[in-house]
Amino acid sequence: MANVFQRSGGRNWRLRQQSLALFGQWQQELEAAGFEVPIQRGLWMLADSSNQFKKQQALAEKRKKENIKLETFDPIQLNNFVNSGRLPELPQGVCGALWSEFDGQVDPQQWMQALLRSGQNYGLEIIDGLVNQLKQDCGNWQVSWLCINNDQNNQKYIENRKFDVILLCSGLASTELLKPLAEDISTAITLQPVIGQALELKLPTDINWQGNINWGGINLVPRPGGRLWLGATLEPTQTTSQMGSTEALQAMQHLNGAAPEWLKRAQILRKWQGVRAQPLERTAPILELLLPGLMILAGHYRNGILLGPASAAWAAANILN
Repeated sequence: MANVFQRSGGRNWRLRQQSLALFGQWQQELEAAGFEVPIQRGLWMLADSSNQFKKQQALAEKRKKENIKLETFDPIQLNNFVNSGRLPELPQGVCGALWSEFDGQVDPQQWMQALLRSGQNYGLEIIDGLVNQLKQDCGNWQVSWLCINNDQNNQKYIENRKFDVILLCSGLASTELLKPLAEDISTAITLQPVIGQALELKLPTDINWQGNINWGGINLVPRPGGRLWLGATLEPTQTTSQMGSTEALQAMQHLNGAAPEWLKRAQILRKWQGVRAQPLERTAPILELLLPGLMILAGHYRNGILLGPASAAWAAANILN
């Protein structure tokens, strides 16, 4: 969600536009290297009130002046799309929609695997271990992590290495790693865990469409093989180990009472949950140079995939400078 972002300036607008451009650039580079990294372009933002639809129309006009194409469609036009098969039956109470041709969705696991393998071709080393300490040492940064030796009865041992630059991308664990360094740094960064649950559904055989749909903050993402990703819930919590609410999951599955009949008939294939890191008293994400050679890239909240490329570009620029 870059072009449909409500603002037209500020850091978050710039990060979203930069990521949108980088996704296209990286897709070309990765595919030229033999990796499959599709982008499912197209996003429908459904309006649940006439007031929201007016805001969508105003945004489309604003983007037109910025040479960014957004289109709006009223309920009659949307009904024609449903009848022609371009869209499935829509949730109850739709008052219009905003269509963005260049926003869309990527498969995060597919992209992450391709980026990791591509990075390894350029010398990236992956170390499997739990980082338990970070400290300054003679102008460098020493990282200590707990490893398990699978060849010696899972024996645990500590490994230490020094680095010139550290990028701290540890989500909710970032603050714990920062505590021993400086109290003013660790206390200035507060992250709240927010559970997000999602579903993968098997659609009825007569349901098929192109383009992602957003309704009331819930994303409906069509997948190959007649499947659908549906997510995600927003459940602030106090601990990362807490299970998500069954009631919240059911409410999301039924689009808070607005689900069309085909969605009610969909079969649940699997469900999962994750924990987002939401910054408190500041906007997401946290991109800061904390100390010489130490950067934090955390607290992306609901936009980790979207803002990942721009965050990486920010870090690279700081390293080069």
